[in-house]
Amino acid sequence: MVHSRLKMKLRIYNMKNMSILSCFIFCNLSLLSQRMIEVSYHQDQQGSYEFFCNNKAYCSYILEVKFTSLENAKSDHLLPYIGAVNPGRTNLFKLSKENTNNLISFKYKISYTKGCINPRVNPDFTYLLPIAPGKQAQAYEMENMDKQNPGDPRPKDWYVIRLKMNPGDTIFAARRGIVTEVEDQSNLNDSGLPSAGSENYIEIVHRDCSFGHYGILKRNSALIKLGQAVEAGQPIGLVGGDRYGRGAEARFSVYYNIEQKEAQKEDGTNEKVTWAYIPLQFWTEKNGKGKLKNGATYISEHPQSLITQEAKKIEKRKLKTKGKSA
Repeated sequence: MVHSRLKMKLRIYNMKNMSILSCFIFCNLSLLSQRMIEVSYHQDQQGSYEFFCNNKAYCSYILEVKFTSLENAKSDHLLPYIGAVNPGRTNLFKLSKENTNNLISFKYKISYTKGCINPRVNPDFTYLLPIAPGKQAQAYEMENMDKQNPGDPRPKDWYVIRLKMNPGDTIFAARRGIVTEVEDQSNLNDSGLPSAGSENYIEIVHRDCSFGHYGILKRNSALIKLGQAVEAGQPIGLVGGDRYGRGAEARFSVYYNIEQKEAQKEDGTNEKVTWAYIPLQFWTEKNGKGKLKNGATYISEHPQSLITQEAKKIEKRKLKTKGKSA
């Protein structure tokens, strides 16, 4: 199982020495198109620098601005700056002169990772099976294949389910949220490989700042777009991966950012843990709410009460009306 770890990993961009008039970011050109978080600043008439962040993504990011050199400057915010930045522009901090007769000079670097600081995730939340109501599927827990590159942070409580499906079956949203990532351009899912280094997927951020990851998508099959609000039980894409060794399947997991911690490995050494998975509980026909048993077969059911469980009263009325008209 491969998630979009390149996008979720900590990204760091160094900045050159700067005079009062110039500062240059140097980063790999291949990352420029992917950069969702940009930190900039402007100078006022007093020679102070006001820093701000532009978040071009559809979810919050945790940002750190760390100064490697700072001369003749004082900040109105504790440094290094660490905080959550929501989509759009966020004012960060201001650097003012300590000695008005001298110039400010500095070097800094930024790092950021997707998510919120200490999100209040509900581990008891009831998810819908991400398949059509009335459809039957065999469920399995996937093995832990989280370590893709040496030095990558290790996630906590790995939990990913896969449901045996037919090619072209519809994948449904298990919970309401906002679409943060869509990748359905790869043809490796259906190329005859037993596995692939990158799979087509959809990611949706939930109200509690956890992220739902849906795969394997058929190429060009996404039914939603970036930034779109999605309701629980809404069709979002079609199943692919039919030429994988196990055949076509829907994969689903929910993870969230946690404060970086050190976890002890079997060999006694420590490694960083930055992401945690939720051992999900699903609603299924006849069984109600519970964790799926490995190898068991379940029938999907999408009760209206679960579809609207996170909606406000006015929204619930609209969703019920929409459901009846459909």
